[in-house]
Amino acid sequence: MFSMSRTRISLCSVVLAFSVVVPAAQQAPQFRTGTHTVPVYVTAIDASGHLVADLTQDEFVLLDNGQPQPITNFANNTQPITVVVMLDRSGSVEEHFPLIEGAAAEFVHHLTLDDAARIGSFAERIQLDPVAFTNDRDKLLEILRTELQPIGPTPLWNATNVAMTALTTQPGRRVVLVFTDGMDAPLSGRPNVTFAEIRRRAEEEEIMVYGVGLVRECDPPASRKSSDMKAGVFSSSPAPEESPGLLYQRRRGGGVPGRPRLPGMPGGLRLPGRMPTPMPLPPPRVPKAPPPVFGPVKPAETTCAASRPDPNLRSLADVSGGGYFELSKATDLASTFTRVADELHRQYLLGFVTPVADGALHRLEVRVKRPGVQLKARKSYLAPR
Repeated sequence: MFSMSRTRISLCSVVLAFSVVVPAAQQAPQFRTGTHTVPVYVTAIDASGHLVADLTQDEFVLLDNGQPQPITNFANNTQPITVVVMLDRSGSVEEHFPLIEGAAAEFVHHLTLDDAARIGSFAERIQLDPVAFTNDRDKLLEILRTELQPIGPTPLWNATNVAMTALTTQPGRRVVLVFTDGMDAPLSGRPNVTFAEIRRRAEEEEIMVYGVGLVRECDPPASRKSSDMKAGVFSSSPAPEESPGLLYQRRRGGGVPGRPRLPGMPGGLRLPGRMPTPMPLPPPRVPKAPPPVFGPVKPAETTCAASRPDPNLRSLADVSGGGYFELSKATDLASTFTRVADELHRQYLLGFVTPVADGALHRLEVRVKRPGVQLKARKSYLAPR
């Protein structure tokens, strides 16, 4: 009897197990393809430029291809970041190297224990240190002191591409912080990445880009000095061979330097009983042609415009949900790098379930109901298949 009871219990267990397993197997495909949460990090700023940290979930509106979506996840606490700091080492900012390194050090000091970073520089090559992401501040500060490259060109998009690749396998929020003062100018004869490729990666791989640009100041034409001559920039008006004072003396009949003359007898010796013989004026000297101009002479406005940072860096920061700061003084670098760290640690995290898994790039928009508040968030996301 005990044996029969045991057999019945075993049969019931098998039937029960089968009844549970079969429905689960039927529903598994729906579970795998039905949900995908899209994270959206948002920075809120008021009219005076201060960060707004007291918004609630109900004050946000999130749209996917123009259609409102329910916000399924919300957080306004500090979220960890994994960041690559990329520093331009072109010769045009060599005089500011100490300020740039100090600004990057300020950013490192503001990282939390949950953050991880690597330090990069770009010139003749693109270099990243250390070999793995770390939260060791002392190690990162030592890299800033000893491992940055000497001067070289500006492979801006190649460097950004390397930073993105380093972040590919990292979880959570991934950030590239780039500093530069110029346009993308890599070495010729090498394979180079275009801005279009970098923009596509930022959109599809959910990598946030922050840019800090430094405008190189240039002097107006009136203040140009001998440095213009060294650079091959010359005035178009010819200069006389001799001083205006000496030329004036000659035309007045004055003495020629080195020729003695008697007091009261300017221009020659007066003999008794004769009319004074005037000294003939020498023919005026014809100024020589100005020296040749090597290269086109550009107005100061063109030179200044050409010295601005690459405008595509602002565009990249905008589409990726980061930020862009353009400075005219290198002394503002430290406070700007600190501002970037502050923004990254005070962003909102919104999440929603993608409505369709079509593998396409979806237009993303985040709005806020509170007046006077502006938002920065990424403009698109790649839906899963």
